[in-house]
Amino acid sequence: MRALRMEISSRSSNTPIQSKTSDGRSPQLLPPIGKAEIGFSGTPASLKSPTETKARFHAGCVPKQSIYMDWNSVRADKKKHSVKHSRQKKTKSLASFKDAEEQETISHYLNRNKDYLETYILESVPQDVVEKWLHMKMKNNAINVHPKLSYNRPSASHDHSRTTKQMFMDILKIYKEDPREHTVLWQLAKSVATSIGVETYRVYKLFPDHPTFVQHFVIDHTKLPQNQPVPSTLERSDPQQVELVLEVAKKGTSKRVSRFDDPLRFPETPLSLLKSCNSRNKQGNYILYQPIITKSGKTSYVLEMWRTKDRFKVIDEEISGHIVVWGSVALHYCKLYVDKKRERNMSDFLLDVVKAIFEEMVSLDQLIKRILEFAQRLVNADRASLFLVDYRNSELVSTVFDLKFEPGLDLDMEKKEIRMPINRGIAGHVALSGETMNIPDAYSDYRFNRDVDEATGYKTISILCMPIKVEGKVIGVVQMVNKRDDKYFGDDDEAAFEIFSTFFGLALHHARLYDRIMRKEQKYRVALEVLSYHNTCREYEVQAMLLDKEPLNVDFADFYLDPFRFDEFEKCKCIISMFRDLFDMTQFDITTLTRFTLTVKKNYRTVPYHNFDHGWTVAHAMYAILKSDVKERFDYNKRLALFVACLCHDLDHRGYTNKYMSETASPLAAMYTTSTLEHHHFNITVTILQQDGHNIFSHISSEDYKEILGFIRHCILATDLAAFFPNLDKIRELYRSDEAQFSWDDPSHRDLAMAISMTAADLSASAKPWEIQIKTVKVIFEEFYDQGDKERAAGRIPIPMMDRNKPEEQPASQVGFLSQICIPCYDMLYRILPNTKPMYAMATKNLNRWKARADKILFKQDSKKDNSKDSLEPKDGIGDDDDDVTVKNEGNKRVEIIRQESKTIIGEAQPKPVVWNDDEEFAVEQTFRSNIWKEIDGVTWIEEEGVLVASEATKKDDTV
Repeated sequence: MRALRMEISSRSSNTPIQSKTSDGRSPQLLPPIGKAEIGFSGTPASLKSPTETKARFHAGCVPKQSIYMDWNSVRADKKKHSVKHSRQKKTKSLASFKDAEEQETISHYLNRNKDYLETYILESVPQDVVEKWLHMKMKNNAINVHPKLSYNRPSASHDHSRTTKQMFMDILKIYKEDPREHTVLWQLAKSVATSIGVETYRVYKLFPDHPTFVQHFVIDHTKLPQNQPVPSTLERSDPQQVELVLEVAKKGTSKRVSRFDDPLRFPETPLSLLKSCNSRNKQGNYILYQPIITKSGKTSYVLEMWRTKDRFKVIDEEISGHIVVWGSVALHYCKLYVDKKRERNMSDFLLDVVKAIFEEMVSLDQLIKRILEFAQRLVNADRASLFLVDYRNSELVSTVFDLKFEPGLDLDMEKKEIRMPINRGIAGHVALSGETMNIPDAYSDYRFNRDVDEATGYKTISILCMPIKVEGKVIGVVQMVNKRDDKYFGDDDEAAFEIFSTFFGLALHHARLYDRIMRKEQKYRVALEVLSYHNTCREYEVQAMLLDKEPLNVDFADFYLDPFRFDEFEKCKCIISMFRDLFDMTQFDITTLTRFTLTVKKNYRTVPYHNFDHGWTVAHAMYAILKSDVKERFDYNKRLALFVACLCHDLDHRGYTNKYMSETASPLAAMYTTSTLEHHHFNITVTILQQDGHNIFSHISSEDYKEILGFIRHCILATDLAAFFPNLDKIRELYRSDEAQFSWDDPSHRDLAMAISMTAADLSASAKPWEIQIKTVKVIFEEFYDQGDKERAAGRIPIPMMDRNKPEEQPASQVGFLSQICIPCYDMLYRILPNTKPMYAMATKNLNRWKARADKILFKQDSKKDNSKDSLEPKDGIGDDDDDVTVKNEGNKRVEIIRQESKTIIGEAQPKPVVWNDDEEFAVEQTFRSNIWKEIDGVTWIEEEGVLVASEATKKDDTV
């Protein structure tokens, strides 16, 4: 006030003060206060009658009544209604003035010059002082409005000079002591109620997902609002009594209500108000609703504040709204803290869930019960159920229904299955919509099925139902019933369970996959048992073989032994005899060996060529190769692996090529990307060895057994012609120089030798005498034609070699096959094992015979075409095996078979063949070279299924 008097004195000295008015303009200079403004009695001029004369230079100082209220009337009203202690306080606050006239003068001056007062406060008074003044003003108004209510007056323990900042600090203090949301919320409600002076209040909790569901905190009716402890329970509010609450929550703005203005919608007076007034006849007449908005913009709580006599004013709304804004910040951080704490607890909880999942993965039912037990613990539900979605039958299937919350429950419950339509009940709605449902009152929801409650006598109150999704598809529904520590499931339960449902879905999905795999494994075992029964030799066959003592007078070392002379029983005896001759029988059981041999025979399919006869022929060829190796360059385990691999190398062959298996999307091709059939042959071999009474290696050490199996696998995979060419290339490189670099001491060289030996034995039909060769080629092409028929039936055109309508392709195909594959193979085998020369020699003779046949067929075809023309061009050299042969293609393209050193499909020149001049039967021309077909006159010869044939792209008619 001293500063204010100095300012007024400065005005009297005509000292201008620059300030701004409320509308932003610079005010005019204020004139000094003269006696003309004040009457001789000391009364301000503004209080005199309008007829009294005013100083002309003070005429512009009168404030506009449209902007400023009549402060004289306010002051008169204040004098009329103020209490005794208020007058005393005012007198004391103005005691520093010299006399009443001076007080009147200053008050009159400030009333007439409010622009100046505003400028002074804005520029000179600190903000906290202004806020303190405002708070004191609001408190005084509240006291003056309710002079007879003692509990609305400030008590000795309350400092009504506290600012909003101090209230906020009090809320933060409570937050630090107890960071629960309800604790902070109740302190906020108490601060608002105390600030605006209410007789009682109530806090409502809203559920945004359920607009008509409202709860309120239950308070102690025996205590005044200022002394109420933090409520621990919530009750559902009567829907008819919360109509205004829902309206405020929807709009998100405060609302003042009077019983006299809207008696039909005005709610009943709460019991707490009647208790606090000590009278049951009184009732509340005025309500102020204040919403508490969350960060997302939704109303989470609504404060309902009551008065019995005095209306709520705009200032009450402003005060409560201002405090709630700051309190909402504390609530927000409270939720953040609770969320972080919940996340930490959830991490520990989910870790336990994951451990339990892996422990219970063996049984789907046990896993479901285990996870449901965790889910009940998470949300503290009394009952739990899981429904799996059966889309095929449009049903929900439950094997765990109405699981009761009992921590010590033995999960080995009786398995029962319950089925219900997918469009029935709350679980069905969640399964179809994929949305979570949190229902506080089950009986108020039309989708709730009451049949279960009526049948069991159980009372369902609240339900939390959530879908279990995998890759966006609902595979199940989890339903929690009745929260044990509360009446309803809250948002926290819903959020926690949503996180848990992700792990639940993964666990359920993988458990179902595991269960499906286990079921398929059982089916596989049953199928394997059935197949083993039908693919295993009978015991009487074993006994018949063991009892047969008739000797076999056969020279098994003969490379040219005719396999067609033996029946299947004799061939099995031959296998056992050759096995006895090659290996030490003290390490083998004869009964096991016999059973193994007979079962191998039974596991060969009855296809034209790749049958047991072929397996026997290859095994015999390997026997002859091993017997010819008098130096025994292969050690014992390798010899054993080579012989067994030859016997089993085409087990369960389907009569089709690897290429055909891949093109028809065979399951075998899906299992093995390369060497499809060869991998399958090895697996069948291992399967037979693993059957009871079939492991012929049971008496050898485990180390030797593993090594032999590895050799068998290597040998069987080497029979794939796709592997032959790289092997041939590698071993040729070792013999390229004048001095051979091949060494039997090198393990990699020995592996190459085993691979070449396997290919030579597999192709041994081409090294048999001509009569045997013709029979073999006939059954080979019968198998080729079967595949060609299937390709034609599927709408594809088979290659000429497999076309039943083109038998004339056989000689040309055999020429290419022998010259391209067989001759190079036997040539290299002879370099490694010199005593295998009969195989090379006979293959060479057969090649010449096939060439002659091919030439005759081509000559006949050319003759037929030439006879239809007017002129005929003579051809020479047909049928000459020693010279270059010129042939005409089907498309009338000339193809020349060039015998010269050239690159094969693996890219290198072939070595010179070996010639035995001392044996006329095996003598071959010195000029012969193992050559290949080349592209001549535009005709390209390609390798198809191990045979050289003319490319279809080059078979075009060309007139000579």
